[in-house]
Amino acid sequence: MKTISEIKSLRRIFFLLIVSLTTLAGAAFLYILNDTKRDRINDLTYTAKVIKSYYELSFHQWELSLISLGNRLAEIDEPQTRLDYANQALEVYEKELLAFGFADPTGQVITFTGRSVNDSLPNLALSEKTRRSFEYALGNGGLTLGECYYFENVSDWILPIRVPIYNEDGEIVAVNTSAIRYSSMIDELNQFGFDPHYKVHLINNEFGTTQLLYPLSSKQYDGILGSGSLSYTNLDTISSSEGAFLAISLDPLSGAKILCSSTMIGLINHQLVISVDQSFLIYEFIDRFKLVFIIYLLLVISSIFLHNYMKRNLEKSILNLRTERANLKSIIESTSNIIGLFDKQKRLVEFNRAFNLSSKVSDEMKLEKGMDVLRQIKHKERALLFNDYFDRALNGEKFSQEIKFPGLNSDIILKFTFNPVYDGSEIVGITFFAEDITTIQGYQKKLESYNKDLEGEVEVRTKELKAKNKELEAGYKKLQSTQQQLIRAEKMASLGILSAGIGHEINNPLNFIKHGALALKDKMTPSGQDQFNEYFYAIEEGVNRASKIVNGLSHFSRTGESMEESCNIHEVLANSLALLANRFRQKNIEVKTSYNAEDPMVKGNEGKLHQVFTNIITNAEQAIEKTGVIVISTKNKENWILIEITDSGCGMSKSTLKKILDPFFTTKEPGEGTGLGLFITQMIIDEHDGQMEVESKNGDGTTFTITLNSM
Repeated sequence: MKTISEIKSLRRIFFLLIVSLTTLAGAAFLYILNDTKRDRINDLTYTAKVIKSYYELSFHQWELSLISLGNRLAEIDEPQTRLDYANQALEVYEKELLAFGFADPTGQVITFTGRSVNDSLPNLALSEKTRRSFEYALGNGGLTLGECYYFENVSDWILPIRVPIYNEDGEIVAVNTSAIRYSSMIDELNQFGFDPHYKVHLINNEFGTTQLLYPLSSKQYDGILGSGSLSYTNLDTISSSEGAFLAISLDPLSGAKILCSSTMIGLINHQLVISVDQSFLIYEFIDRFKLVFIIYLLLVISSIFLHNYMKRNLEKSILNLRTERANLKSIIESTSNIIGLFDKQKRLVEFNRAFNLSSKVSDEMKLEKGMDVLRQIKHKERALLFNDYFDRALNGEKFSQEIKFPGLNSDIILKFTFNPVYDGSEIVGITFFAEDITTIQGYQKKLESYNKDLEGEVEVRTKELKAKNKELEAGYKKLQSTQQQLIRAEKMASLGILSAGIGHEINNPLNFIKHGALALKDKMTPSGQDQFNEYFYAIEEGVNRASKIVNGLSHFSRTGESMEESCNIHEVLANSLALLANRFRQKNIEVKTSYNAEDPMVKGNEGKLHQVFTNIITNAEQAIEKTGVIVISTKNKENWILIEITDSGCGMSKSTLKKILDPFFTTKEPGEGTGLGLFITQMIIDEHDGQMEVESKNGDGTTFTITLNSM
């Protein structure tokens, strides 16, 4: 049917629309994600370049200042004077420097602020950490950063700084050794105002140690310095240019994936790494993507509503079409006139009983849908005549024609009315109606004969005959009116006879079944009766339900059934299980029941509730291929009764689970299921103001939970 094909086309269009919207949303997702990542990497690179330039300038100024101070100390021979000068210099740099010292080329510290000239001062060459930076300063000949350590006297981390001092001959005569406060370096970084999620990491490439970690975290710092390892190792280079590279790495301390930018600080052989946790991108991405996602959701929801609206209208059209077809069939069968419907190829589409009987008498032909009637007519001249009439109707002509047919005793005259059938502006078929006008024609001929015989009579008799002629014409009109009334009465009588006949024909076998079951029960022993009581009850219940349907035929103006019956859920479940017991035995299925609900009575329609549980239990049985278990349980929850039906069958996928309540959806082979069982089940539960939930996994069984109002 055309309406059904339109529903299928609507589903395909809806599916393609959702796929297209999802594809566009996915493309936007990838674009925004990559754009967010690219922007963040660019900002990291820019920040690294700015801080690198700052540190190169800052350490260059420190080198010049410390060389100047070191040269002045080298010129002073008297120890106390040299110490006083060092203390004065420290006051100038007290915010940046924690200590200021002076060591000879062997590493022996000869002056150090905060110590007297009589104090025993350390030798830099004796400690592993101080020795490496001291020797590197001597060999490198320029500023060197020592390995950081925690200075308990001031409760602060410090970074040693070494600068060699030369004499006029270019020989190293001393090494200026000072200590920079970490707190001052942190204050400087705070002034940059970069994103608070960024981390700054200064790494000594020569020693493989951490020099600076911002923001300062004691736990993280202790881990780095305690292990003596770098914070960033095995960086996977993405791109590189001019000594800088971008990478994604795994932080060994936190285990987090990070985005970072690294660049070399040329003056002191250090590497600067600016990084941020990659999870930080999620917040930026969500902020950018949420508008696209909201638009996507709105479009999808709008598409679903539009699809459901159009689907409901099409389904309503199907229902109306079926109703119209049923009404049309009743009408054409209720008349004794001949009615036929043909398609554009002149094949028979629909006919009534009168047409079939007429064809048997005239041409010994049994009508069937789809047959070419014109080819089956024995009289070729009549076949050619009807073919011409059909062609005229297919060309859009509407006309009537009287045709004579041979009858049992005399000829029969039928009046045919041919009409084209339109679908919009296109002609798609032909209908004809044939009415027996033999009697009327006879009356007309007799009237004509009377008129000829009376022509020779006197004028008075002529007037008399004219008066009788008028009476006959009035009688003819009355006859036509009476005929129409008889046709309408015949239609209504046919409908009544049809309903009564069906009720009578069905009630007789139902009574045979019911009385046969009672007779069988009486013939059985009491123990036998007990054994088969549930089956007798099921037979009786089935007969009662069928009787209700038969009674409904006699009251076809009524559309509803009582929803005020008191229904015992346990009894309904027992009846459903009894009806399906043979199937359980064939598959070796074990049925377990756990009825914990007390007084499980609900108000509704018991027959419909039987249909609900029989449908669900049948689905459970069909989901189990060979052996398995079906568990049925009931319990009370406030004013509700909960019924759970669980099977150990094949289960359903998520996509199948979403569609099981759609009408005409089925997973069975063609011809094995209509796809209406669960749809009707849901409708019945809705009529009882109940709820149904379904849980299932592929290969892990299915659970139906039905909730009904208790009485």
